[in-house]
Amino acid sequence: MKVKLLFMLLFAGFVSSVNAGDLNGAFAPGEGSGNPVVLGQNYPNPAKSKTDITFEFSTGQGVIRIYNVLGKLVEEIIVSSEKKMITLDVSDYQEGIYLYTIEADGQKITHRMTVRK
Repeated sequence: MKVKLLFMLLFAGFVSSVNAGDLNGAFAPGEGSGNPVVLGQNYPNPAKSKTDITFEFSTGQGVIRIYNVLGKLVEEIIVSSEKKMITLDVSDYQEGIYLYTIEADGQKITHRMTVRK
């Protein structure tokens, strides 16, 4: 039951971030005031071995978390506001749908990623 609830909460966050942005992969602004946090759609999507995730936020550090479709945390990456992109190695991921979230500057954005082998 906890996994289902977590997935529902993650999916709700995904839906709100997609509604705020462009479905064609453009940056989606985060909710909240001040400088917006932006998170790009991973490319390529679907990913096979590696995928790039672009982001931008104004100060300090942020965290990108990758969750599987069951809501289990797969990976957590600390990122700096100076960096604008990470290359994520998904070669050890199982094929399926994942959600990735950035939390920075008090804001949170989630997007969906597909991994295919």
